[in-house]
Amino acid sequence: MQRIPPFKTLDAFRGFAAIWVVMAHISDRWIPDASSPYLKEPLYAFASVGQLGVVIFFVISGYCITAAAYSALVTGKSVWRYGYERVRRIYPPYLAALILTVLSVMAINFANAHHLVGEVHHLQTVSLDPKYWFANLFLLQYELHTSMVNVVFWSLGYEIAFYFIIGVFLLGGQWIAARRNAHAGTAFFVCCVGVSTMCTLAYLLTFAQPLFPFDGWHQFSLGGLLFFLLEFNSGTVANYTKGLRRIVLANTCAVAILVLLYAIFRHVGMDDYGHPSSKIRSYLCLLFAALLVGLRRIDEKLSSHLLMRPLVWAGAFSYSLYLAHPIVLPYADILCRRAGLNGSIFWIAFWIEIAVALAFGRIFYLLVEKRFISKRQVQRLAAEHVA
Repeated sequence: MQRIPPFKTLDAFRGFAAIWVVMAHISDRWIPDASSPYLKEPLYAFASVGQLGVVIFFVISGYCITAAAYSALVTGKSVWRYGYERVRRIYPPYLAALILTVLSVMAINFANAHHLVGEVHHLQTVSLDPKYWFANLFLLQYELHTSMVNVVFWSLGYEIAFYFIIGVFLLGGQWIAARRNAHAGTAFFVCCVGVSTMCTLAYLLTFAQPLFPFDGWHQFSLGGLLFFLLEFNSGTVANYTKGLRRIVLANTCAVAILVLLYAIFRHVGMDDYGHPSSKIRSYLCLLFAALLVGLRRIDEKLSSHLLMRPLVWAGAFSYSLYLAHPIVLPYADILCRRAGLNGSIFWIAFWIEIAVALAFGRIFYLLVEKRFISKRQVQRLAAEHVA
């Protein structure tokens, strides 16, 4: 069987999503509320809804993690190895960022106490409660109902929960495959992703109440179902059958319809400045999924286009950018304000802060994250940049 080719354009979307999130965290330093005159500026209006970049991240992550789990299913890699690779990829860079965040919080608090700086967003005082530290070390803040050292990292708790759910489905698929065959295990895995999403959407449609982590599961799992839809064919899947194709299509279509119904009939959460509602998030999830379906066939040509290269470059260290930008932005913001870069020349500070975030994110990637990426992934990214 031929190897499933990488979906290289996803790197560009990672870069776009990460920069959009950074833009959101820059803009809220200048826009305290929805009445701010800055919201009339197109640049800040776009940046103010940058949390939607997390939706893009979830869909892409669903595609990639499902691909990793499927690879483990067909190659016989253990669930423990799957889990180890996810932990190794997520936790060491996060812990490094956590240490830097705590040091930054202490520095900012000292500066605030001595009236050296004004209010700084997203950085909080740290607690001495052991439960608080246990939850933040292991990304269990939602499960243990504790606050976060840095609220910007809120989506990582969802990611870890999603990885665990996929791991459970992988375990079941391997059990079925060992007792019957790989085809049955794969079908079971696909159905687990699809049926679990249908159940969670049915709950959200019925009760309209968010329930961690299932209020975001449909964004992640739709990406997983896209992997099955786009990559499963007779050339890439052993013992591929029309029956398996029908299972994939049925699950994907059912989930897409339920996500659409959820977007139309339910409105869960806030819908104010900086906090797009579930309705907007669900529509974006569907639109982005549809866009990926259309782009898959021209992936090689699109990803190598000159205009895409900056986003592909940023996408290669998007996780580091996500982790590092809230650490450095307060200092860049303070310096820009002291330099008088506000009022009619606000946009200069905006782009300076984006450049600072990108530079610091890249340094963090080279010093920390790169050490925990598989050699094959590093080589693939290097080859793309050379090309």
